[in-house]
Amino acid sequence: MTPVLAARGISVRYGGVRALSNVSLEVPEGTIVGLIGPNGAGKTTLVDALTGFAPCEGRVEIAGEDVTRLKPHARARRGLGRTWQAVELFDDLTVAENVAVAIGSPSPWATVKQLFVKPKLETERIGEALDSLGIGHLFEAMPGELSEGQRKLVGIARAFAGSPRVVCLDEPAAGLDTAETHELGLQLRSLTTGGMPMLLIDHDIGFVFGTCDHVVVVEFGEVIAEGTPHEVYGNERVIEAYLGSSAGRPGDAEGSR
Repeated sequence: MTPVLAARGISVRYGGVRALSNVSLEVPEGTIVGLIGPNGAGKTTLVDALTGFAPCEGRVEIAGEDVTRLKPHARARRGLGRTWQAVELFDDLTVAENVAVAIGSPSPWATVKQLFVKPKLETERIGEALDSLGIGHLFEAMPGELSEGQRKLVGIARAFAGSPRVVCLDEPAAGLDTAETHELGLQLRSLTTGGMPMLLIDHDIGFVFGTCDHVVVVEFGEVIAEGTPHEVYGNERVIEAYLGSSAGRPGDAEGSR
């Protein structure tokens, strides 16, 4: 079966520094693939390469289509969504209006129409995106009223509201407390059961191991291990490079299935 998202031999250079070297992974339909590694390992660089924000060698595919030469907006139109580590919300817009920003499909006609007709919020899709993350009650709230964790969830909802085929989540649990992280893991699993595949980056090992079907580990820009959470947890090179003695076991994961 053709994966929804695939990286084929991705390499990224910044000047004379090689940030990624021949990294490959696949995100099949209905699965969550985790990407972990030490700080500076190249995780966000890979997401930037996949989504078109970093030039790369290799090949990026969405449902088998080569999109390597496409700009970020063109990849987004083909169904590749993402979140960012830093959540930037429009403070003068409600939560619903912030999510609505991701729904539009710009076109010459839409631009002309907006000059004369105030666009209507696609209330149902926005509500579904917020409800899927347990924040439907914040529909009319203003960003200034939100906790950092809630702001993070609005950013995730914004990615889902655009009806993507696959989403790259860059540290979605950052800023969430233990209970919020546990709930997020359950919600992501529920969305995946409904068919939404995801690439998940996070430093919370319990969250990643308890939420993901498959985990890829990078160090110094190279893949050093991959497999199920239990397989990766038992890999000696991964333990040495990243997990250490303080890592929680997969069975102790907050988002455990």
